[in-house]
Amino acid sequence: MLAAGAFRVAPLQGEMTLSFLGRIADRYGLTVRSLLSAVTEVAGQQGVVGALQGDSEVFLNAAARDRVAALCRVPQAGLRRALPAWTREEPLGPSKKRPAARLHNGVETVATWGPACPGCVAARTGRVAPARVYLAAHQRVCPRHRCWLMGVPGSGGRVVGLAGCPEVVRAQEDHRRLLRRSPVAGPAFEVAEAVTAWWWAQEWPEERLWPARLCATVPEDEDPGRWRILARGLVTYPETVAVAGMLADQTMRRRIATQVRGHLPFCLGDLPVFISELARCLERPWLTGCLTSCMDGPLFAWAHQCSKAAEVPDDDGQRLLWKVHPAHRPRPLADELAQHLQEVAGGEAAEALPLKRRRGHSRQADEAFEAGLTRARAYAAARGHLATRADTLQDGFPLGAWMTNQRMLRLGMPAWRCAALRALDPYWDTPWPTLWQRTYHQARCHVAAQGPLDARGGFPGTGLSLGEWLYLQCTRYPDLHPEQQRLLSRLGIDATAAQDARPRRRSQRAGEQEALPL
Repeated sequence: MLAAGAFRVAPLQGEMTLSFLGRIADRYGLTVRSLLSAVTEVAGQQGVVGALQGDSEVFLNAAARDRVAALCRVPQAGLRRALPAWTREEPLGPSKKRPAARLHNGVETVATWGPACPGCVAARTGRVAPARVYLAAHQRVCPRHRCWLMGVPGSGGRVVGLAGCPEVVRAQEDHRRLLRRSPVAGPAFEVAEAVTAWWWAQEWPEERLWPARLCATVPEDEDPGRWRILARGLVTYPETVAVAGMLADQTMRRRIATQVRGHLPFCLGDLPVFISELARCLERPWLTGCLTSCMDGPLFAWAHQCSKAAEVPDDDGQRLLWKVHPAHRPRPLADELAQHLQEVAGGEAAEALPLKRRRGHSRQADEAFEAGLTRARAYAAARGHLATRADTLQDGFPLGAWMTNQRMLRLGMPAWRCAALRALDPYWDTPWPTLWQRTYHQARCHVAAQGPLDARGGFPGTGLSLGEWLYLQCTRYPDLHPEQQRLLSRLGIDATAAQDARPRRRSQRAGEQEALPL
């Protein structure tokens, strides 16, 4: 049988190698495990390494590929063109001439895949047999049969009908059009996918379209909680494509650069044109209010880098613009399903299951953050802010250096860490210098103790250095960050007061003391 196959079995374009072997095995009345054993067997010994699962992929060495080519009666050139993983890896056997196969599982080693459309497979091969293919983000919908091709960990995938969601089919047409039109459409979609996954986790009560789309696609025999995990990409796909179009639009990026006026955004509310246009594009007017106060997450990180890239339009700036930090990437479905299984099991059954932590995060890193957060909480309780100096110590702990590190990591920080620090001080990380924030807190304490400031009178009652600092802010008022202006307005210094401000007056005795020789 291995010398010359009895049947010709042609591969599908983009098909996974293991899927192709499965269809060959089906044609010969074998299991895929039996076929792998036969392909790699020499003198009664088999050269298959790895566990065979429903979502596995197999890599063959040259000797094993020759055997498969003879078995399916398809030339090697045709197999290389059709199978993306055909020559991707050369597994090592006891010798180079001996056939070998290695099975891989998981998102780390197997590229994104999904089930092939059954109708298209039947039309192509004349047989009804399941198949799996590698699918790019713009290939998830079969427009001919109007179905979503969903990859499900540990299985052969799932084909979901889209009769009740025509907008998903139209979204793929828009996605492909965007890829043809924009050179950054690919990375823009990756950022947009992180953005919609972030919104998906918020569960905003104003959102109506996503729950309706979720209910319209759920199979009758599926657990609703599990389906919410599996269907995230399907439900959010139209909005992901729309957001990607906004991010890839050069005109919008130029408008953002113009609006920030050389400042970095403190929150998305500093970019009202961008968030209002985004809400209009998504047909969600309520989204503007939800995004105005947003100070973290993938969309804020993109807007922050967009403002920096406008000032430094080099290759590094563009690379960082489209970088999705690990903490912002959508969590793999396998991890989400494992956590869901733990929650459903509950009690003693949950304890028997292995604890699934988010990939890229360690318990040691979380414990180190908690240790620093404890000191930061004590410092904020005593002083009312986290605008620490670089050499600040708290109970012997280098809190100043720790806060500096947190500010450097802020754009890629997990949401719960940002929320914990923001609960202690909403201004723990600002686009302006920390020294400005510390001095502002001095002014705020002065106002709380002695009442409003008198800018027109030269800030009487303030210390010399504080009064001079306040007058300096008035002279630079138009160039300050919008959020700095809002903070000063809480002290009674608005645009009018800043324009009428007078310099801080020194007493005659203080001047005489300074003039006397030592």
